Amino acid sequence: MTHPDQSVDGFYKVPVIALTSLGDFQPTVTDPERIYTVPIGDGMILAFLVNPRRAPAGDLRVGFHAAKGAGQTKGYRFAPLSICRASGSPFVLFADPTLTLAPYNVLSWYVGTADVDPDDAMETIIRRLMVASAAPYVLFEGSSGGGFVSMRLSARFSNSVAVPRIPQTDIFRYAATAPITQTLKTAWNGLTHAEILENYAHRFRIADLYTDPGWNRGNLITYVHNTGDVRHTQDHLTPFLQELGLRSTAYAAMNYRIIIQRIYVGKGHIGIPSDFWPAEANLALARLKKLKPDAEADEPMFVKPLEFSRKPETEEKRAEFIALHFKDF
Repeated sequence: MTHPDQSVDGFYKVPVIALTSLGDFQPTVTDPERIYTVPIGDGMILAFLVNPRRAPAGDLRVGFHAAKGAGQTKGYRFAPLSICRASGSPFVLFADPTLTLAPYNVLSWYVGTADVDPDDAMETIIRRLMVASAAPYVLFEGSSGGGFVSMRLSARFSNSVAVPRIPQTDIFRYAATAPITQTLKTAWNGLTHAEILENYAHRFRIADLYTDPGWNRGNLITYVHNTGDVRHTQDHLTPFLQELGLRSTAYAAMNYRIIIQRIYVGKGHIGIPSDFWPAEANLALARLKKLKPDAEADEPMFVKPLEFSRKPETEEKRAEFIALHFKDF
């Protein structure tokens, strides 16, 4: 049946349904593949492409895109679409709603605004899909900025695994170029670096979620890194491991909840070839299902702690890396 607010996306060639609120999203396994858009506050529109088919292997796939290219400023971007379609699993792919605030926003960390955290809306959508598709397990994946978000949102789901590929782990360790400073000025206008870290560090720094057990539910991570990416080794992987109390060469962390895969695909910030993605995802899911055989799909929503609780040695290492942040924007 055709939805009254339905159109067809010119690029993805699937129906687009404009929702007035998240309450209107009530998926069933008989729904066709669709794009939904919904306002989530502060002028942001969250778009997500969904296939809510039944989960034959018990898993839901969740994807986040990397930065948009110079010629991709218009329209939504969903990734990894072809891989998710071929997986046979139900899936949802989110477009960064922060990018809808200004046309020059292209770097995708889904940070939202001070008053609106997109993770809250995305968690709601994912949990409804888990129940509808009978999927007690969730795989979160993405590359670069999308990988950053996969680790951040996975922390809210006990029975999940994130597969970030060459991700950032600390937004303020990224190069202070025009795209990121303009995004911060647009979405976080009036707030200083210190104010953001005081109140919203969980959206900007991955280590903060995993050095305090109150900020994660015991999820797993398979971190896929390109050893030829020197900058992301020095500025993102190494600080992340050291804040967890490990050497930069470590291949596992947090009692093997986190596994580091180091491969070489070329010099610089080069994406992991898509041919590798299905095998990485399937291995990560197999590990998750082995470690958590009794997963259920109806876990309650995550409740954010009021503050962080860190060990003194963690605070010391954290301060060391925060001192290297860019702070002017």
